[in-house]
Amino acid sequence: MYDTIIIGAGPVGSYLAGKLARLGYRVLVLDKKSAAGQDVCCTGIISKDCFNMLPADINLARRPVNSARFVAPSGKSLKLSRADEVAYIIDRVVLEQMLADHAQGSGASYLFSSDVIDIQGEAKYLGVTANCAGHKTLFKAETAVLATGFGSPLPARLGLGEIKKFVIGAQAEVGITDIDEIEIYFDRSLAPGGFSWLVPTGDNAGLVGQLTQQLPKRCFIGLLATLKAQGKIETTEVVPAYRAIPLQSLPKTYSDRLLVVGEAAGQVKPTTGGGIYYGFVCADIAVDTLRLAFQVHEFSCSRLASYEKIWRARLGREIKAGYWAHRIYRILNNRQIEGLHNFISHNGMPQFITELDDFPFDWHSQLILKTLKHLAAAVPAMAIKPLIKRKTTTN
Repeated sequence: MYDTIIIGAGPVGSYLAGKLARLGYRVLVLDKKSAAGQDVCCTGIISKDCFNMLPADINLARRPVNSARFVAPSGKSLKLSRADEVAYIIDRVVLEQMLADHAQGSGASYLFSSDVIDIQGEAKYLGVTANCAGHKTLFKAETAVLATGFGSPLPARLGLGEIKKFVIGAQAEVGITDIDEIEIYFDRSLAPGGFSWLVPTGDNAGLVGQLTQQLPKRCFIGLLATLKAQGKIETTEVVPAYRAIPLQSLPKTYSDRLLVVGEAAGQVKPTTGGGIYYGFVCADIAVDTLRLAFQVHEFSCSRLASYEKIWRARLGREIKAGYWAHRIYRILNNRQIEGLHNFISHNGMPQFITELDDFPFDWHSQLILKTLKHLAAAVPAMAIKPLIKRKTTTN
């Protein structure tokens, strides 16, 4: 009998496993992959705050980020930069492997090639059934945590609902030429309903990717061809990875003896698709919730409900604001995007970003609010009205 079974050995699942194991709990991690770090589709850009949450003995090589170029459909770029580092580009595969190693070093047990197919609640434990290398095996635990990533059927089977709003992410490693900072492309012809990026990772290597709502393979092929024609990447012969990214949170993230964390819970920034930091934040909340439940040995739905109350109070506003920002951006056409790009570049945004005392890399509602306040102060109302009117008329 385990204290907690964690389903999913991604960054959030292993981060949680390490935390619980260090507190002395008997932890088992089950994952359908054959090893940590497989089938990854993530750019690996994490904030300083996220980096500082990692265990002290995890020493990741990282490339600092303090600037990025935002490219309009016409090709005109707007550079936003700061003197200080706001984020790091890390190797996401290595991060996942190191977190799993750290959790095992802290006492957590891992079983890979173990696909969880059912979770049943009993009077005194949870029964977790997994297909382990072709053999059905039943594991027993006081509690369980779903950290499967987005797309698992388990939340719906357990009556926790579904996340129906999502986008598709595509990414591949490429050889790059003469690109020394992040470039983000806002062009509807490349990524309908989304955006694309090129991220240098070092030694003439980088990651090209995009978020889109339709035809992800066709759009990604078009993106590669465009970047190759511009001389930014060396070849279009790459092997992309695809994954769905939630735009909203799961209706319910707790049940008797059970919690849901990370992308499985929809704890993701809808604006960028990043989920590591939000997942870590919610994993910490899950640890506190489980610790208090173990103290009184009560794992009822009402006892674990505090997990959802706390994480939604912390992140609910961010996820909702990000979702609505995504929806507004999604309906803009290239002409409107070009106009918005020009409007921002001509009204002090580069200097505003440079001079911000505290740049909220992970808190996009704060950044949106600060940006709107800056534009309201910098531009007379009469100058803003024509832009708003054009958007309203077109849409």
